[in-house]
Amino acid sequence: MADDRRSADDRKFKDDLDELLSRANPNPSRIGCLTRDSLLALAARAQPLGDPGYEHLLKCSECYREFRRFQPVRGDQES
Repeated sequence: MADDRRSADDRKFKDDLDELLSRANPNPSRIGCLTRDSLLALAARAQPLGDPGYEHLLKCSECYREFRRFQPVRGDQES
């Protein structure tokens, strides 16, 4: 039962974080934005975590939303 509660809390946190990143840093002019190919590579986890593209995703809601659209749907079991 505690695991179910933790799983629900984790999902809620991830959903809240996703919502925050998709709205918190608008960049409607797309200044300094990543290319589609770069976003695809990040979404596929083909780049190392140190790639500066990941940092850009934290600063640009437009790129973050596009990145999220490219990510494969993952089951609840996977983090």
